[in-house]
Amino acid sequence: MRTLTAYGIGVVIVLALLNAIAWRAGLPRLHSLNVFSLGFVLGMLGTSLSAFVNGYRRVA
Repeated sequence: MRTLTAYGIGVVIVLALLNAIAWRAGLPRLHSLNVFSLGFVLGMLGTSLSAFVNGYRRVA
């Protein structure tokens, strides 16, 4: 598995867990956490798209 893919999957899992914990706890700042999470996921999507278009390769 490519490191960028593994990193993206790990980030999505951690952010989903943080959002679930904040939602269950009923934190009033949940909207800010959701906006941060969405921004990070959109950044990962952009990075993945750029790597795909520009030819990502892992250097050992």
